[in-house]
Amino acid sequence: MADKQFKQEAMQIIEKYSSATLSRRWQEACSFGQKERAQSYWIRDSKDVVNIVWLNSDGIRDITLSPSSDESLFNFVPLKSITTFEIHEKKDVMLSRLQVKGDFVVKVIIGAGQRGNIWWVAENEISATRLRAFLASVLASYAKKQ
Repeated sequence: MADKQFKQEAMQIIEKYSSATLSRRWQEACSFGQKERAQSYWIRDSKDVVNIVWLNSDGIRDITLSPSSDESLFNFVPLKSITTFEIHEKKDVMLSRLQVKGDFVVKVIIGAGQRGNIWWVAENEISATRLRAFLASVLASYAKKQ
């Protein structure tokens, strides 16, 4: 069920923004492995940032769009590449660092020798509830891979 609902929600976001860069990131993310099949997912659709993030047996696929600049990013992270997770909760905790509003943040720390980390910032309580559920699925899958 998550699979079908995820595809519908992701396509609504892609159509809503009609961004060529977002469409290209989606095509890249769905071009290999388990593609758009989602065991679990989290989507943020706000004025400051758009995230389409999903977990499947390959790992985590993470697409980010900055609507104001039309800059987009795609990350693919196999679960075995993750070192740990940090969770932050505080009023506007990421506003000064990432210029993204939100009170609940998950930082996925990628292992040594890998570049960068992934940030997921929930913009409100509904988004935070969904992000917590997604994180629980990711952590359960991560624990199985260890």
